[in-house]
Amino acid sequence: MRKHLVLGLTLLLVLATAVFAGDKASTKDYKRTHGDIASIDATAQTFTVTHGNDTSTFKTDENTKYIGHLNKTLKFSDLEVGDDVRVSFVENGSDKMAARVDVVHGPKKKM
Repeated sequence: MRKHLVLGLTLLLVLATAVFAGDKASTKDYKRTHGDIASIDATAQTFTVTHGNDTSTFKTDENTKYIGHLNKTLKFSDLEVGDDVRVSFVENGSDKMAARVDVVHGPKKKM
């Protein structure tokens, strides 16, 4: 009887650990937006995106991923004003940190 009780408690402990570990893994809530890059600040490593009447400035860091056409890996320096981008980001207070920037297409050509 004691053996079953110890095994039962051990199983309960393992299950509880798995449940709580799963909660910690999903602490980041990614949000997404898209629009055109309106400005780039290379010194601060930020860029501003406009979509309709909305404007958002995104910070970047060494973990930000930049993806171009056909999944080509890009760098911050490859971004251009006018690029149509989709940004996955997390909010920390009023700051928006870009996790991934997908360049859908480059600046629109003027006719």
